Amino acid sequence: MIQQDLFTALAGVAGGRVFPNVAPNNVSKPYVVYARVSNAPENTLADGAPIENTRLQVDCFDTTYAAAVALAETVKAALKSSAITHVLLLEQDQFEPEALLHRVILDFSIWH
Repeated sequence: MIQQDLFTALAGVAGGRVFPNVAPNNVSKPYVVYARVSNAPENTLADGAPIENTRLQVDCFDTTYAAAVALAETVKAALKSSAITHVLLLEQDQFEPEALLHRVILDFSIWH
């Protein structure tokens, strides 16, 4: 499962605070949350090796903008050094006013 591969690739990021879908309440900062946006199997006419394209969103949270950007760079470096074939589709910066956290969103296309 690609989500488990991603979790393994990011195990050393943010002190191991990497969570699927949502972070626990009162988690220490920084932390990373990942979620599957979509999954599409590649259709073929012949019985070839099946391949899928999964879009995964990785959200990097920290208390300052600079720290959230640095965390996003760490995530990108961890994926680059992994065996996961991926393309970064977009990056987006946000601020979560209720939590007072900066967030960098990374959207990846992963072939597996």
